[in-house]
Amino acid sequence: KEVSTSFSLLTSASSIAPIASSGHHRPSPGSASMEFVESAVWLLRSCGCHEKAIDVLQERMNSPAFRNASVSGSAGGGPSSLIGGGAGSWSQIKFDSYLATHLGELWSSKDDRCCQLVLRSPATKELISRNPTLGLSVFTTAHPQNEAEWRKMKRPNDNDPLAHRSYPPKVVALLKSITPPSGGGSGGIHDELGMAESFSSFSSPGTGKEATGPLPMDSGRALAVSYLESAIGIATGRPHSQASAEDRRASLFRSEASPPDDNDERNVADMHDELSYLLLEGVISERGDQDGGEDSALGAIYRFKLRRLLSWPNSQVRSERLLGSLPSSFLREHALLLGRLGRHEDALQILYSQENSLELALEYCDVRHERQQAQLEEAKARGKDALKSLSNECAYIPLVRVALSSDPDTDRGIAAAIQVLALRRDSIDKAAALRLLPKNIPMSSVVRPFLIPAVVENESEVRRLTVASSLLRSKYIQLKQKLTEAQLKSQATLQSAMALKKMNLGDLLHSSKPSKARPVHAASPYYPGVMLVKHFFPRHLVIQAQATNNAVSMSQGSARTLTDVAFVIAESSDEALVPTMELPLKTVPPGATGSVWCILASSPQRLDGAAFLTCELRFTVSEVDAATGAPLNFGEGVASTIGGAGFGGRTYVEELQDIEVRHTEFGRDY
Repeated sequence: KEVSTSFSLLTSASSIAPIASSGHHRPSPGSASMEFVESAVWLLRSCGCHEKAIDVLQERMNSPAFRNASVSGSAGGGPSSLIGGGAGSWSQIKFDSYLATHLGELWSSKDDRCCQLVLRSPATKELISRNPTLGLSVFTTAHPQNEAEWRKMKRPNDNDPLAHRSYPPKVVALLKSITPPSGGGSGGIHDELGMAESFSSFSSPGTGKEATGPLPMDSGRALAVSYLESAIGIATGRPHSQASAEDRRASLFRSEASPPDDNDERNVADMHDELSYLLLEGVISERGDQDGGEDSALGAIYRFKLRRLLSWPNSQVRSERLLGSLPSSFLREHALLLGRLGRHEDALQILYSQENSLELALEYCDVRHERQQAQLEEAKARGKDALKSLSNECAYIPLVRVALSSDPDTDRGIAAAIQVLALRRDSIDKAAALRLLPKNIPMSSVVRPFLIPAVVENESEVRRLTVASSLLRSKYIQLKQKLTEAQLKSQATLQSAMALKKMNLGDLLHSSKPSKARPVHAASPYYPGVMLVKHFFPRHLVIQAQATNNAVSMSQGSARTLTDVAFVIAESSDEALVPTMELPLKTVPPGATGSVWCILASSPQRLDGAAFLTCELRFTVSEVDAATGAPLNFGEGVASTIGGAGFGGRTYVEELQDIEVRHTEFGRDY
């Protein structure tokens, strides 16, 4: 009620004629009214009366009285396009822009009531008829406008233009029902994006060049095409990786899966089909009976857009259905659809035999090869399981097979096959291609164009990879050496070993003097020098074994690396000393010294006299790179069983003399 009262006051005030006074200009009725129209409209919009606001604005702008007033108001030299006359008048473009902004905000709100209002309002249809580009922006402004905006959006999501089941079809139906005036502008806002997606040689016949111009907005079909291209993302750089699993299975150059069961996916596929049929209709309708099979300028644009859609990896066009509607003269479109169905040889048969173009067939294979490489990189990023599902078929082998089997001139077919090998020798499966060639073919016809360049390039590639491998190995060894040095340093003392700090051992009572550990039996040639230090805590005994790697091969005199070095208490003669944890070392390089630790839980009050600990030193001997002096496996190999030889080297267990621990050693004054 309050809104209605305020609105009545505004409109009634605008209808009162101003008092005339001598020497003063009397404003026109239109001028007085237009001063209050915008305020009244904003008042209605702020209270949710959007339909009333649109009707008020439409009524004022379409009123004959105001248009007559605009004529009288412009008699003194003002532009005739000003509606309402005087300083408060609006131009037609200002009115259209204001209305388009209002309708666009309602549509972007995703409120069902507002969206239904936009679809049924006569103002929407009139706006699109007057200014197609501005009117179309009502529905496309909320769409992602570039690749970055598409990447921010995850499907399924309400932000996807095709996420709603009913609105996209209703918008298409509305746009198709509108017939804009001729010269109503062009929909070139997004037309330049994604043009490189399609085959450059697949331009429309008879035009002599690619049709990359904007689509004129002179029909309902053109409006619907522009809307759908924006909605699916082909005109705004939607990234290929955003295609769902169903999309990827149905994308170009892969076997097309059956239509998905999910209703949302079916609705999206319906919109892709709608776009393909609109484009096909555009091509056919622009071709006259006397054109000799050539496309007009407008038909060439429609054909280009159709081919771009069919070659777009994210396209969900139902190929089987569209194949039944294509005229037989649309050869390249047939080839694209057959490629989407995985029938690559049939597609190449059309391009090579019916189009009589080896260049087009090669281009088809090039695009397929690029897609395979992109899929391979994507699968590598996802993991090993994704790699297993990829097809390993070479993209160029079907073309070699088609050239050899379908060309009526056998010699020309063989020459074409050899040409494919020569032109794509860096990408083709050479062994598989050579096996397809006839056995009676002269060697000379293959050697010069293919074999010699291939061998030279392979040798160059081997040298390049060898250098790259050496550089990477050198960097790897340097990093591993730094890691090993850091590990040795981190376990060198009680204060640096993090694992010991976490055990809350308490205050150190005292440490014994280093003593040399001696093997019980004859030591192996790789036995390191070992010094033992006992660290006494109130309730723990920590034994530190400092191992110095002096291992040298008896046969070759070369150094060896010790890996998986561990000091183990195999048995304790008294239950007052119980082993609880060991800290081994992964790697001890030649000439280096590293500390390994064994922690025992102790109960000094229960210890009678002395206890004896049976000790072992376990380690694995690994080879060293003769060129760099670095370990070959840095302890990462799988060690063989004790006494055996394997990838990780030979493992040894050296039994050491028993360690004696006395009760009195746990005292502070010992």
